[in-house]
Amino acid sequence: MNVHVFVYGICLVLTMIQYKGVEARSCTKLENKLFNNLLDMMVAIKSKCIISGGNIEQGGPAFTATLSHHFSLTKDAAIKFNSVLLNRGGGYNPNTGIFTATKTGLYQFSATIMSNGGIQVHSYINKNGRKLMNLYGPKIHGATETASPVLELNKGDKVSVNGYYSEVVYGRHYSYFSAVYISA
Repeated sequence: MNVHVFVYGICLVLTMIQYKGVEARSCTKLENKLFNNLLDMMVAIKSKCIISGGNIEQGGPAFTATLSHHFSLTKDAAIKFNSVLLNRGGGYNPNTGIFTATKTGLYQFSATIMSNGGIQVHSYINKNGRKLMNLYGPKIHGATETASPVLELNKGDKVSVNGYYSEVVYGRHYSYFSAVYISA
């Protein structure tokens, strides 16, 4: 099975579980947007497989990890996504929350953070100690923030999702971090 489809399939399933759980309550625009963005990514990946005859490079690093419990952020520290669903290549360390590239190339990352108890959450994508992209969850219980950067990494580069302030991220597998190697 193509690793790209597998990883994004996991993301889609997690999102659908979240979407169905929230469906009974009123869905926020942000949650709907997240679901639609992930669905668009799945369609794009499926199209790429068909167009290229399935010749996407096999065996590249990939991981998906979720938070099984609520997590208290520490300023500029990595969020430790502790429940690892996939860790092909062993690049993700759940004890540190850091992905270390085991192969030079282009990677697709995705991070979703859910706010807890109506408290805003500020976080960012970090590459080798540099803030690349901010995420913000407003003061709405269950609000999500998502970033999906494509990054060029050298072997040994480190990527994580870090907190800006001392805030709490909602767990129960609603918050997750994943990446997949795209090409050299």
